[in-house]
Amino acid sequence: MLQLLDKIKILNKYQKEISDLSSEERFNIFRICGVNHYEVTHSAILTELLSNNSSHNFGNKFFVAFLKILKRENLLSDDYHFSLEDMKVITEFSIGELGRIDIIIKNHNQCLIVENKIYANDQEEQLKRYETFAKNNFGDYKLFYLTLFGDEASENSSQDSNYTTVSYSHTIINWLERCVEISAKTPVIRETLIQYINHLKFLTNNTSLSKMNNEIIELLSQNDNIEATFTIGERLNDVKNHLINKILLPQLSDLCKELNLDNISEEYDRVNRSWAGFQFTHPEWKFFKIAFEFEARGLRNSIIGLTHINRDIRKDVTFEILKGKFNGKNDYWVWNDFPKYNSWNKDAMIAIQNGEMKNLFKAEIESILLKTQGLEM
Repeated sequence: MLQLLDKIKILNKYQKEISDLSSEERFNIFRICGVNHYEVTHSAILTELLSNNSSHNFGNKFFVAFLKILKRENLLSDDYHFSLEDMKVITEFSIGELGRIDIIIKNHNQCLIVENKIYANDQEEQLKRYETFAKNNFGDYKLFYLTLFGDEASENSSQDSNYTTVSYSHTIINWLERCVEISAKTPVIRETLIQYINHLKFLTNNTSLSKMNNEIIELLSQNDNIEATFTIGERLNDVKNHLINKILLPQLSDLCKELNLDNISEEYDRVNRSWAGFQFTHPEWKFFKIAFEFEARGLRNSIIGLTHINRDIRKDVTFEILKGKFNGKNDYWVWNDFPKYNSWNKDAMIAIQNGEMKNLFKAEIESILLKTQGLEM
C-alpha cells in the first residue's frame, strides 16, 4: 500500500504542476461570484441566452441552436417545430397555486418547460403540477428536467408525468459551445460564454484536471492495487470525520475562547448526515446563535450565519434587521455562502490540517459579530 501511495503522490504533484500552468480553469468570475448551487441564478443565465429580445443581440439564434442540440441528442424528434412568433422566455413563471416554473418558453399554443435542479430536492408532485398546467393551457408542450448529470426526477415529484431528462454536463455544455461559435466575432459575449462553460465543467467534474485523474484511476485499477484501493476508499469518510472532529473542532473551540463564544458542537459523523455543521453561542445572546451548516449531505453547499436558539422564540425586529445584512434568509436563518470551500473535498481537508480553515471561520465569525453590534440578540 505504501508503494501505491507513493505513486499517487507523484501523479498528484504532476497534476498540480499542470494546474499551475493554466489559469483559464482556475480563474472564473462565475465561481468567484458564488454561482454554484442556486438554481435561480443558473435559470436567469439560461433565460437571457434563450430569449429572442436579450441583450446579447443574437435574436433567436441561440434558441434555434438549443433546439438543434436537443434534436441531435434525441431529446426532441427531428420533425419537432417550435413557432418563433410571439415567443417569450420567462424565468420564475408563476402558475398560481401550482407553483413557479424555473424557465418557460412559450408562444400562443406551445411551451417548453424547464425544471432546473442543481442540488435542491424535488418538491411534492412538482413535475406533475407543471404538466397539469401545460395540458390545461397549451396544445403542444414539452417538459424537461435539467440537472447536472441528467438524473431522473423522484417519483414523489414526477407522479408518472411525461418528462425528458437533460444534463448540464452534456447537453447544456454542447449547446453553449455552439453559442460560442455563433458569437465568435463578439468578444465580450464569446468570452463570457466560455467562462460559464468552464464553470459548468467545474461543477460537473469535467475539467482537464478531472480528465487527468484517469491516470490515477488506471493505476488504482491494476490487479496488485485493487485491494489497497478499496481499503483506502472504505476509510475515506472516516478520515474526513477524523480531521473534522479531532483537528477542526479543537481549533474552533480555541477560536471561540478568543472571541468570547462557546463552541457547542459535538463529535459525530458529519459526512453522512444531512444538515451537518457547527454551532456557537454568545454568553449575552438570548435568542440567536452563530451556525455553520452543510445544505446537502456529503459536506456540500456550506453556509454560515445566524439562526434562532429556540424556534418558538422570535425577535422579529432584530431578525428583520439581520435579513438586510445577509444574502440568504428564511423563517429561522440568515446566512452567506461560506467562502472558498463551498463543498469540503480534498482541498478543504488540507485547509483543516494546515490551519487555513480555522482562519476562514475566524474571519466569517468576526464579520457576523460586527453585523450584530447594537442589536438585541
